[in-house]
Amino acid sequence: MKRLVKNILFTFLVFSLCLITAYANNTEEKENVYSKNQVKEDIEFMIKTMEDVHPNLYFKVSKEDIKKEIDEQLKEIDKPINSIDVYRKCAPIISKLQDGHTSIQLPQDYIEKITASDKILYMDVEIEDGKMYIKNTYKKEYQKYKGWMIESINDKDSSKIYNEMSKYISGSLKPFKECCMENNFILNYYIDNELKDEYIIKIKKDTEEEIIKLKGISKEEADKINPKNKNNKDYYRYEKLNDNTGVITFNVFADLDKFKVFLDKTFEEINKDNINNLIVDLRKNGGGNSQLGDLLIEYIYDGNYAQANRCDIKISNEIIKYYSDLAKEKGASEEEIKQLKDEYSKMLGQIYMQKPVVSRDYLDKPKFKGDVYFLIGRNTFSSAVMLSSTVKDYKMGYLIGEETGGLATNYGDIYGFKLPNTGLDAFVSHKYFVRPNGLDTGRGVIPDYDIKDLGGMDALGVALDIIKNKLGK
Repeated sequence: MKRLVKNILFTFLVFSLCLITAYANNTEEKENVYSKNQVKEDIEFMIKTMEDVHPNLYFKVSKEDIKKEIDEQLKEIDKPINSIDVYRKCAPIISKLQDGHTSIQLPQDYIEKITASDKILYMDVEIEDGKMYIKNTYKKEYQKYKGWMIESINDKDSSKIYNEMSKYISGSLKPFKECCMENNFILNYYIDNELKDEYIIKIKKDTEEEIIKLKGISKEEADKINPKNKNNKDYYRYEKLNDNTGVITFNVFADLDKFKVFLDKTFEEINKDNINNLIVDLRKNGGGNSQLGDLLIEYIYDGNYAQANRCDIKISNEIIKYYSDLAKEKGASEEEIKQLKDEYSKMLGQIYMQKPVVSRDYLDKPKFKGDVYFLIGRNTFSSAVMLSSTVKDYKMGYLIGEETGGLATNYGDIYGFKLPNTGLDAFVSHKYFVRPNGLDTGRGVIPDYDIKDLGGMDALGVALDIIKNKLGK
């Protein structure tokens, strides 16, 4: 991404949907309520801001359809509503836009209410093709039910629960939306369901049916059951698997300086151990600062490259202010800021097209010359998708797994803003990134080896088999 903005005064970071919670800010007082007119004003402000900022807000749905959805959401308001009710009105409107980087954040008071409760339904689920399955109940007596389909929770059909959660999630691809539901199941579930002392869950496998009961628990209890919940900041790690294979698990594109130190240490160890097969696991990576992708590429690839063929930027008053403020934070002079404003103001309302410089920014030559295998899946999003498409288009390595959750050519780089009355945080893409090969197929990055075509094998197992047999060579 760094090269995409060389002709702009300052570089920026591309943040994914899965990092939006870092934007959380001052909370509203609990029990605040808002009139229908206030909600209407907020929705109108939200859509107007998104229209001004997004390069092509209605790329998936018509403006008329969005207007109908707004009217539908507003007509049912017959009394003042609280913040989570406002979210219930706004999120389905945004979801219809089908842009994973354009969204609205759950109200902080709602998040605090749920996480402070001692009545949380704590279990892990898998969601695929509209169906929900038991992944882990954290109860020894129920472990045998792993993989069973959930038919209902407290007599509410699972298909209804699925539809309730789905309408609040932003994204272009169904598998990605289902991952978002899985990853934040507790918060998503309670948007339209009550906290209970006990949850009666009807499950099924083939023709066999069972009922399991889970007592509501607190977050503290959940963290004791599964310590991984607490402050897991394992952004990246390296593990040597055998004499010739190592794995980098790369979960978040965050902290460039720390990542540089990590890569230096890791590749020193890799070369010392004569590792000639490297697996990079991006299956849980929701993106972040795409400069980390540039850095990793230059450790494993010996040529010039660019992570995008083109980047289109919508110039608006909001974006002019955004970049002016960023310039000020970076120490720009008043004259430089004025020049930036003057340059952008000439293009107000237009799309500014940038062509990247195909080059290298960090290393003259790579530090690894072996084969590289990237594991991708429906959780792979944003900057992780940019890295995957670059690997694919430049043939830097093999891609194994499932189609990425994010589109290979996509809208991104979020602009955040507050709704004026309710103070809810909303986000909208202000750039359009075209993958290196210049194509927009409306799909994610397609793996070279799709595990669905290989009987559902685990992607890591497929990579190890390829390494063992040297397939594809």
